[in-house]
Amino acid sequence: MSVTSIEETNLAIEELEEEIRRENDRRYAFYRMLNATDRVLWRLEELNERRVKTVPGKLRELFLQALAEVPTSCLEAYRDSDLVQEVLDSIFEVQERLFAWHDPTRLPDEDYVEEVMV
Repeated sequence: MSVTSIEETNLAIEELEEEIRRENDRRYAFYRMLNATDRVLWRLEELNERRVKTVPGKLRELFLQALAEVPTSCLEAYRDSDLVQEVLDSIFEVQERLFAWHDPTRLPDEDYVEEVMV
């Protein structure tokens, strides 16, 4: 095998690896975004359980960072408020929009569990 053939083969392998990486990124993007909204919900519900009514400023910043990958069309529903309940309600709306973004044929009242199982 010549040096040129080896170089061409290595280049072809690198291109295939990059294509696979891009496909995996695209495939799992929805699940990463959904996981980000779930993490924010978990923190908000934790505050709610402790009867905390306001979201600390630092936590608000962390929420925005966690949601950075969410498409703008979905994130428009997010309310960066200091009120726990307001932010909590908005995250549910962000998730609804995210599901619709992921699957435009999805009916708005479909069960969350059914979506995750798919």
